[in-house]
Amino acid sequence: MGYLNLGVIGTGLIGGSIALVGSRAGYRVVFFERGSTPVEAVLSNAIRATSLGELAESSDLIFIATPISSIASVAEELAPFLKPTAIVSDVASVKSPFFSRLAEIFKDRCSYIPSHPMAGSEKSGLEAARVSLFEKAVTIISPDLCQDKQALECLVQFWQQAGSIPLFVDVATHDRLVAAVSHLPHLVAAILMVHAAEFATEGLSLVGNGFRDSTRIAAGSPELWKEILLANRTDLLTNLYRFRDTLNETIRVLEANDAKSLQAFLDAAKRSRDRLAG
Repeated sequence: MGYLNLGVIGTGLIGGSIALVGSRAGYRVVFFERGSTPVEAVLSNAIRATSLGELAESSDLIFIATPISSIASVAEELAPFLKPTAIVSDVASVKSPFFSRLAEIFKDRCSYIPSHPMAGSEKSGLEAARVSLFEKAVTIISPDLCQDKQALECLVQFWQQAGSIPLFVDVATHDRLVAAVSHLPHLVAAILMVHAAEFATEGLSLVGNGFRDSTRIAAGSPELWKEILLANRTDLLTNLYRFRDTLNETIRVLEANDAKSLQAFLDAAKRSRDRLAG
């Protein structure tokens, strides 16, 4: 298996699920959570570190699964204690805001390889964590700075053990793509929910699965998603402007009662949806 000592910093939905995967796969799992949050009941097979230094000294593969705003400070605190052979991966859904800073912090100290499992839930916190969270989901790995093939193989192996499908994408491309397929959809779901609540309040009592499916992700943590959307605002705005153009064109089609164009639009949407993996 290679590396057997897994460190997890942050025990929310993603971090908690990573710890559960590690325990199932036979890793010795050490986690760090600030304060006295009682998490041992869920992570019963893991060891709680009393400091980031303790976690670093006993871990070979480390995941930083904290909110975006604290990743850099965690890295600074972690770095002095890392083993030279250690692998560190953040699992944030946006990379560019802190990537250069972490590259500087971890330079000559460890292998830093960002990754991002494209899996989650509208529920948050450790209570929502599950060992099957990453199964059949793509995990984006950004080996922009990694020169160590063995380190990369170790990270890939972990995500494969989680049931995930690794995909290699550089950091800038990662942020551009997730803006379109993750961040914009979340914002659109929120807009749909706010729109219905404001202009069709009585209709909320009769919604079906279509509306529930379209707006499910709007139930995600507002605090978490505020950070994500602002962190990737440049790529997100580019997509919003294009989305606005598509909306305006759809409005034009409806105003013109253009059945042919509307049919073509819906046909194209269906073809694209049918091609989605899974």
